[in-house]
Amino acid sequence: MDIVLHSYTFRSYSVERAFRKAAEYGYDGIELSVVHYKTEADIKKAHELSKKYHVPIVALDHGTDLLNKDNREASVEKMKWAIDMAAKFNVPIINGTIANAVGNDWTKYGENGSVLVSEEQYQEMAKRYQEIAEYAEAKKVMIVFEIHMNTPHDTGASTLKLLEAIGSDWVKACPDPGNVYATPTSEGPLACVQMVKDHIGFFHFKNVRKSALGNGYDYSYLLENGAIDYYKIICELIKNGYDGPVCIEYCGEGDPAFAADKDIKYLRNIIKDALLSDCLL
Repeated sequence: MDIVLHSYTFRSYSVERAFRKAAEYGYDGIELSVVHYKTEADIKKAHELSKKYHVPIVALDHGTDLLNKDNREASVEKMKWAIDMAAKFNVPIINGTIANAVGNDWTKYGENGSVLVSEEQYQEMAKRYQEIAEYAEAKKVMIVFEIHMNTPHDTGASTLKLLEAIGSDWVKACPDPGNVYATPTSEGPLACVQMVKDHIGFFHFKNVRKSALGNGYDYSYLLENGAIDYYKIICELIKNGYDGPVCIEYCGEGDPAFAADKDIKYLRNIIKDALLSDCLL
């Protein structure tokens, strides 16, 4: 598996520092966050840095807003623009969301996301997204829905529902166990991965624990010391033959370079362990 670095890890730094550190620590690529690009000029700059540091851009972040009737069509056109940019700069994946689904309090993840979306809305979104899927296929750019809190695809089941309704090999899932852990309505990190195992096109790694007071989630943990056991998840990916790219995203506080360095070493070690031991549990 190629291991790429999410530039969001360096969200308070320049995009060049993200590329520089990705090269220094041996990452195989970069996922370019929207915090580091807004225009074609921004993507072109990242493309030049990619060549300078020999670190390819593997994914762009971009999404649609299909539950917002006032912005729906504009977001579809903007998504087509992102697909055009990905094709132009040889970026194989766009990682994003189909919509936001947030109630009165965005921090209460179990009260947002898929629980707010009706079956009719799922079918309407899927039908509208088929046009985007066809556009992406024509440009040879894969789209993945990141399994993320406060979206219609915040669980394995809701993501699978969307993917099956859209019915395109060019729209797949991007499981993120760190997001799933913080979503009370989810199946849990491992079960979620198992549910979408036949539809994975990209994968996110981050770790998390419940906050000390139990009223939130703390993402200031390395992959090796958070609540999620990633060895079992790596074994699930290996067992199901997934050999595509995976991405490390640190969302916590402190120096992101420290986390980026530690996390790739840990992930390479557990992949090696899983392969050499034939995923001995």
